[in-house]
Amino acid sequence: MGTLSGKALGADYLRKVEAYLAKADLLPVSRDGTLNVTAIAESAGIPKQSIYKNPAIRRTIEEAKAARGLDSWAERRASTPQDCVQAPAEAATPASQSAALSENKRLQAAERRVSALEQQNAALMAENFELRRQLKALKQQLGRQDMMIDTGRRVPPPVPLNDA
Repeated sequence: MGTLSGKALGADYLRKVEAYLAKADLLPVSRDGTLNVTAIAESAGIPKQSIYKNPAIRRTIEEAKAARGLDSWAERRASTPQDCVQAPAEAATPASQSAALSENKRLQAAERRVSALEQQNAALMAENFELRRQLKALKQQLGRQDMMIDTGRRVPPPVPLNDA
C-alpha cells in the first residue's frame, strides 16, 4: 500500500473533478450566484483545498463555469449598476422566498450558537470566580505559614464568616 506522491494525487483529483463535471448537467450555485466550491468538492470526492491549490483543477472548473454561462460574484457585481433597486414584484418570486427561508434557518442556527456560547461563557466565569476565591485562600494560608516560620509562633486561621 504505497502512498501517492503529491503530483499523482493532484492528477487523481483532477480526474475525479473532470468525471464529476462530465456527468453533472448543472453546477451547484450559491444564493449570490457564485459557484459552490464546497458542493463540487464533496460531490467529486476531493478535499476543498485542492480546488484552490491545484491550478489544473481551477482551470477545469473555470472552463466548465464558462461553458455553462456562469459568472463569478465579482463579475456579476461589476456588471450590475450600483443604484439598481429590487422591484417589489421580484421580491415575491419562489427563489427569493427560498433564499429568505434559508437565511432564516441560518439566522436561527447563529442564534442557537450565540446562546450556547453565552451559556459556556457564564459557566467559565463562575469557574473563574471559584478559582480566584481558592487562590486567595491559599495565598492567605501561605502567608500565615510564612509568618509562623519567621516568628516561631502559631498563627490561628481566620474565623469563617457565617452568611446565614
